[in-house]
Amino acid sequence: MKRKVYIAMAAGVLSALMLTGCSDRRVEGEVRSVDWYQANKVERSAKLAECLSNPDNDATPDCINASRAENDSKSTTTWGEGKEEVRTPASSDD
Repeated sequence: MKRKVYIAMAAGVLSALMLTGCSDRRVEGEVRSVDWYQANKVERSAKLAECLSNPDNDATPDCINASRAENDSKSTTTWGEGKEEVRTPASSDD
């Protein structure tokens, strides 16, 4: 009987220790869209610098959207209007 109590207590302590390391990532403030970051280059650069300087922020929605906007702005492809609607290089002969 005492052995079961000790095992239950050990399992409870172990569970509590495992959960102590979990951090809660809360989104603070307004989350900007990828389109917003594409239209606002200065704010996009500032957000990317902030995300790179603090590794805890790199997976926040704002950092992800700023990164996607940066990648899209450097990309030479656009969404095509062809029958497959795949991403194709932009062309001027439409």
